Amino acid sequence: MAKFKFSLKSVEKYRNITLDEAKAHYAKAVADVGRQEQVISKINEEIANINRELNEKNSQGITILEYQGYKVYIKIQENNLKNEEEKLKGLKKIENRRRRELITAKTDVMSIEKLREKRFEEHRKEEGKKEALATEEFISNQLSSRK
Repeated sequence: MAKFKFSLKSVEKYRNITLDEAKAHYAKAVADVGRQEQVISKINEEIANINRELNEKNSQGITILEYQGYKVYIKIQENNLKNEEEKLKGLKKIENRRRRELITAKTDVMSIEKLREKRFEEHRKEEGKKEALATEEFISNQLSSRK
């Protein structure tokens, strides 16, 4: 049986490399989103802690200057939170784009694999026909040489 040779081997190799790169880019994007969500969570936690501390001190008695200091700090943290949430939106857009690129790369690899499988099956059938023909010829030659 002749060895099967896939004529699009280099294309298949390139598509697999592209798929690996797409997987790496998507994984990085997912990790970036996760880190950004942790940053936002910490800022929210900080704002909640400062609000509790302010309420505690307010119930014990606090000067207007201290109160204003707390309010300024809370406002700064809220602005930081808005900035970090904007960064998160951008990172999520990148993540979605990377996911679409990954899906496209997977689709490309799968289509090449399906084509390779189809051509291999055609090759196998053709080789089967050649073997059957050779067997028939051999049997025919054997029968004609006995006569």
